[in-house]
Amino acid sequence: MNLDYLETFRELVRLGSFSAVAKYLSISQPAVSFQIQKMEADLGTTLIDRSQKKLKLTDSGYRVLEFAENVHNQYTALGSDLDRFRTDIVGELKIAASTIPGEFLVPPLLGEFMSFHPETTAHVDIMDSITVIDSVKYGDYKLGFCGTTPPEKDGMSGFKIASDEIILIASPTHPLARTVSVDFTRLKLESFIGREVTSGTRQSLEHALQNHGISINSLQFRLILSHTHSVISAVEAGSGLAFVSSLGAQKSLLLGTVKRLNVAGLNIKRDFYCIYYSSGENLRLTEEFLSFIKQKSSGPDWYINSPPA
Repeated sequence: MNLDYLETFRELVRLGSFSAVAKYLSISQPAVSFQIQKMEADLGTTLIDRSQKKLKLTDSGYRVLEFAENVHNQYTALGSDLDRFRTDIVGELKIAASTIPGEFLVPPLLGEFMSFHPETTAHVDIMDSITVIDSVKYGDYKLGFCGTTPPEKDGMSGFKIASDEIILIASPTHPLARTVSVDFTRLKLESFIGREVTSGTRQSLEHALQNHGISINSLQFRLILSHTHSVISAVEAGSGLAFVSSLGAQKSLLLGTVKRLNVAGLNIKRDFYCIYYSSGENLRLTEEFLSFIKQKSSGPDWYINSPPA
């Protein structure tokens, strides 16, 4: 039996549709269908009840799913056992990260770690925090970096690696750049650039404003962008004000291409975490990287180059 086809079947059941598994595995939907049909032909049985609109397994399908899960677990355990015999650190780190840690925290960590272990490679996928947790939970990634700690009941562990602050920035030529402090009344008159509503930055801002009795909808968001770099670039171009991660704005603050504005009474802090599935067997490469991150993040503000006020 083709083990790749077996893994495709396992992912099909987990994701619930042919289109979803095709996107996840970066193959075509017909290729997914072919693999499942080939498995059915090889096994001489039907695995999926195609009379149903939603994905539903036959009795044979459930038995094969049980087998697929066992094979997946045994294959993972085999890799871990064989890895213990290695004397060098090699392999690929597959990491899931939300936007800010994925863009500003993980790259320098990987760069330093990989300089110590030149036979390693890494692949980082950017997604929202909830998807990061689910991806680690279901074993798609060994490590995740996000702004949320995982539920304890899921058997995952996490530790803090950095703190962040959401700040208001403007172009140095903006009239408010010369003010000492800005109040909420004045902000309602300004044009804003923002992240999409599902971003952690946007959600943290919304909660902070609610604590001050202010709806985020009272701010005039004229431009919505998907990435922190894009938002900062738009501010530098004079397109409006923006609430952004202080980590993301570090370089622009140092270069003086944006100016931080103080908002009276507003202080938005958040933390970022490294998460991993603690009840499973981690490969030596993962264990080494976890150890490196813990040692690195134990230092005070290891990730900050103090920007000018």
